[in-house]
Amino acid sequence: MFDVKLSLVTSTGLLLASKPESVDETRQILATGLMTALISFSKEVHQRELQSISYHDRTVSFLRVDEFVIIIETIDEETPISEEQLEKLLLTIKDSSIPMLEGMDSNTMTEGEAGLILEKCFQDLYKMEYSMAEQPMQTGVISYFNLFHSDKGWEIKGKMGAGAHIPMIAYMLDTHEAHKKFKGTMRTVVTSIPEESCTTLSIIDTDGNKSRVGILKFPLETDFTLFRLFPVLERMIEILSKKKEKYEIDEILNTLREADDPGNRLSRINIDDLSPTFLDRAINKNLDKAIYSSIVGDTVLVIGDKPTVRLVIDTLSIFTQHIQTTVNVWITENDFENGACNVRSKICGMSPEIYRKLVDVGWVEETMTTINLEASRVRGEKSSNYFKKLFDTIKRLKTSEVALKILNELEKIVAATIHITSFGLVDKEQGIQKHKEFGNQSNLPTSVFKKATQLAVRINPLLDYLL
Repeated sequence: MFDVKLSLVTSTGLLLASKPESVDETRQILATGLMTALISFSKEVHQRELQSISYHDRTVSFLRVDEFVIIIETIDEETPISEEQLEKLLLTIKDSSIPMLEGMDSNTMTEGEAGLILEKCFQDLYKMEYSMAEQPMQTGVISYFNLFHSDKGWEIKGKMGAGAHIPMIAYMLDTHEAHKKFKGTMRTVVTSIPEESCTTLSIIDTDGNKSRVGILKFPLETDFTLFRLFPVLERMIEILSKKKEKYEIDEILNTLREADDPGNRLSRINIDDLSPTFLDRAINKNLDKAIYSSIVGDTVLVIGDKPTVRLVIDTLSIFTQHIQTTVNVWITENDFENGACNVRSKICGMSPEIYRKLVDVGWVEETMTTINLEASRVRGEKSSNYFKKLFDTIKRLKTSEVALKILNELEKIVAATIHITSFGLVDKEQGIQKHKEFGNQSNLPTSVFKKATQLAVRINPLLDYLL
């Protein structure tokens, strides 16, 4: 984890709050006052504000928001921070703090209010750090037990581990009949447990009467990463389920904890090579359909010349930061002749000639979204006006800022998705009522909330009655 310290000061140098809190408060007040004076001096003498100060073991950066300055001290003695990581860290703090600080009066802000703002910044930083970890599942705490089902009710035996989440998961599995729905195959279920401020990944292996249940309990900060990695973890369980060996539940859980995070596609691309404005120019008509299909993980075929196709596919990755997306950038003639072109890859590119050949042999389905760059149009069944409007307002910003703002909106969908999984902790009637109330309270458009519900059922099939 990064070693970061945040201080919120007024533009006149008055320290409002620091996190973590300084042992020597007097020294901290003097330091922040001096740094604020340096910012003012730089602006007065050089007509531009000081952005950062670099030392041999740390970097101090400054972010001004109206009447406030956030001082960000990143210490890289033990964990060096790359320029790319530092830029992402600063963008995260900027995007987290601006909505809370804009319009606030520095003369009336309390120490408690200032502390809460910095706390929110740290929460978003923790999420960012988990998303960048090579093995983020190692944060999962293991527990497991045998769950026996009968007409008289359910009973837990052979429990290893502790926590209120264990009987809550047991109740959900028995009440929603996991022992009947999952009989004969190992399954994976995600459940949010708000009362425990955690999210669980449960493994269920049942014969109908007895269920072997394993649980990995995660902090809330890993929700986005857990959602993105769910298909990877589910696939691992599917492979183990098909093998003849009888694995112990703790072996399976430890295998999942050691899973590597391949990262989303955007994390493997030089973001400076992307161009949101080019994407907008290249697709004049129905860009919203391309955006929707990218967000939900539907198949997208991009047709045109290779360099343009690659740029479009790479830029669309901005909308896939929450999922693991399979990409085939360019289907060649040899791929087609050898039958090696997988058009079921979530996003794949090709020439017009290859596309026509794929159509002729019946490999292109009507439900697939196609982006024809020669005609500058998209053919698709569904669209996302919500994200298209957002994209139109930010497309001329720096690409890294565009990606972060899209990420923030994707996080809202994932947060809603994860929260909906908690409705499995009550019976069907109560779950339906909670889902209805949450839908009425949510700020998400109806169509987006509906998609969040579908995604929740995808990661917790016991909630299929919500569809």
